[in-house]
Amino acid sequence: MWDAPAEDLLAGGWQQIRPSAYTRLIGPIYHRQGENGPRFCFRVDPKHDNSEDRPHGGMIMAFCDEALGLTARSARPGDQLFTISFDCQFIGGSSVGELVEIEPVVTKATASLMFMRGICRVGDRIIASSSGVWKAVRGRTAGNGG
Repeated sequence: MWDAPAEDLLAGGWQQIRPSAYTRLIGPIYHRQGENGPRFCFRVDPKHDNSEDRPHGGMIMAFCDEALGLTARSARPGDQLFTISFDCQFIGGSSVGELVEIEPVVTKATASLMFMRGICRVGDRIIASSSGVWKAVRGRTAGNGG
């Protein structure tokens, strides 16, 4: 079941992203407009635990992929985007209860590709760095072989 929204995040201007079937499992994930563009966050929950009181690396990667992909998609309305390359480096850790944030950046856009990057932070602490490439397919939807 999709978790109830965190009242403190909503009061801070965050909104839940529209969940997909997958993000319902790992979320909630939130977004808001920052000074330099969109920001995304999630609060580390016990369901994210990797048995070491830290979120599983797969959760961090999924969060980064989702945030970078949503940012790429918002820059190309009308296009369907697919991740074709994704890279993530784990730099530090976080713990249950902490808020993990990312501010994705479009580093380059071509006629059919979006190059993205983002740094995951807990406060001022960097915990991961990610980058990727998304392929734009004009007007294509997931329902027709996307």
